[in-house]
Amino acid sequence: MMKHKILLAAVLIITVILYPIPSQCQDHGNDPALVSIGARYHKSFIIQHSKKLNDKFASANPWMIEADLNWHLRSDRVWDYCYCFPRTGLAFGYVNFDLPEIIGSAVAAYPYIEPYIRPQQQLNFSIRFGLGPAYVSKIYDETNNPDNLFFSSHFSFIALLNIAVNYRCTDAFSVRLAANYNHISNGGYAEPNLGMNFPSLNMGLDYSLSKPLFPAYNKDPNTDLYPDKNRVDLLLGAAAKPASYELHNNIYPVLHFGMKYSRVVGRIFALTAAAEWLHDRSLIELATARQIVDEEGNIPPPDRGSMAAGIEWLFGKFIFSQEFGVYLYAPVKAVHPVYQRYGLSFRFTEHILAGINVKAHAQDADFVEIMIGFSL
Repeated sequence: MMKHKILLAAVLIITVILYPIPSQCQDHGNDPALVSIGARYHKSFIIQHSKKLNDKFASANPWMIEADLNWHLRSDRVWDYCYCFPRTGLAFGYVNFDLPEIIGSAVAAYPYIEPYIRPQQQLNFSIRFGLGPAYVSKIYDETNNPDNLFFSSHFSFIALLNIAVNYRCTDAFSVRLAANYNHISNGGYAEPNLGMNFPSLNMGLDYSLSKPLFPAYNKDPNTDLYPDKNRVDLLLGAAAKPASYELHNNIYPVLHFGMKYSRVVGRIFALTAAAEWLHDRSLIELATARQIVDEEGNIPPPDRGSMAAGIEWLFGKFIFSQEFGVYLYAPVKAVHPVYQRYGLSFRFTEHILAGINVKAHAQDADFVEIMIGFSL
């Protein structure tokens, strides 16, 4: 039950982050959001990102059908944030992984944000970021399904990046050609959890419920969206994870304490540096099972200290972040001395932010954490 509570809490954070946008912008008093619906068909392949995976997965060609409901934002406040008119919405998808007996299929629902380039033109472009819950039908079983190292829990997450070319045929209809990078995993709260990476090409159709008109705003080079270029965040994250799937163990709490410095170096781009401390109770069981002791014969403390550097994309109150870190203190050594962290957060006030992060070692997700922060 603990892992399901973590999943539900994470989904709640995502929903809170993404869905204030339409109401906030419409309340601003000019150009309410355009509402549209869409449908897509994806054709894909599975990346063999680990030697542990069976070679049969290389020949699989998953396919996906997807539908979404979205709001295309047009207010001047949104324009001032990014000099673009983004869409936000909710997508639903069904994925057939082409190997029904081993990896089966998945259903997913994910909120997304999608900045547009030249939406007022007949030919335009967009980039979509999405993250949400997924349910997979087939999972790992040591006896009955040992080849499925992708998924070990029916409840997982889907994360994606989409780059699209859109062509408006009429005021109501647009066709779309896009490339997706899709990833499904449980974020490390159950093992094994190699996760699946399956890029796809997709074609689709969008139908707008009203005429797609956009204000003729001009870029003002004198407008500074972030006059305070420097930001320091104090961060607290919480997660849950097992020690490893070989031990058939319980779920253990993980606490993450961090301090991050961010420096805006472009209009919506920032560089970051961070110091982090991790208290991971699963390391106690891992050290006990593998008989890892210190010089005095004691189980080492379940702590790790690290430094990280990364980037942030700033879309108004949204922050998309990516960090690469290295462990400087690790009594129980990690399999990889470096890690990555990918995050999406939302600034509720000048000083308060919250979000969700995924921490990974190479291709393996370590955990998904819920994060809150305070900006000094």
